[in-house]
Amino acid sequence: MGKKANRKALDAVLWSGEPVRLHRSLWKAPRIEGFVVGLSPRWVVLHRTVDVTLDGWSVVRLDSVARVERGGEHALVSRVLRHRGESPSPLAIDLGEPADLIADLAEAFPLLAVHREGVDPTIPAIGRPVRLGRRKLHLLDIDPDALWDHAPRAFAYDDITRIDVDGRYERALHELGGYPPIPH
Repeated sequence: MGKKANRKALDAVLWSGEPVRLHRSLWKAPRIEGFVVGLSPRWVVLHRTVDVTLDGWSVVRLDSVARVERGGEHALVSRVLRHRGESPSPLAIDLGEPADLIADLAEAFPLLAVHREGVDPTIPAIGRPVRLGRRKLHLLDIDPDALWDHAPRAFAYDDITRIDVDGRYERALHELGGYPPIPH
């Protein structure tokens, strides 16, 4: 599927209640499952599902999507969520420039999981933006033990392929680590 066909498929399921699986064009980048709740020429927003539960949001760069697999309105996850009275929710974020997107996400959520799957497909940087430059994000990391780093790292916006927010893992890190310490 090409970029145009992917965008058409994503547009067709936007707010349909039909889940999708995004197959990625990046080596070793995982597939992502969820419901399309936002779409722009550059980004797609999924209310992510894990097993049969909603688990945060993923904002995925469209050019990293190789293929869109539609789940159908009668997919198990759709039926389970309807049975539970749950439904996917949108994010009120700017889907334009990466700095604006990140600023909106940081305002709404305490931690961001920033993926650079073209550079390293295995581990995202999780933390809090401390500066949004013209070409780079400066992120203060929180480690897997919920301990804050001492200095931020810089990531080029062009390398960012996906940003996750409000998943169980990010919430657990925030519960234990809180907000970053204020420098003295």
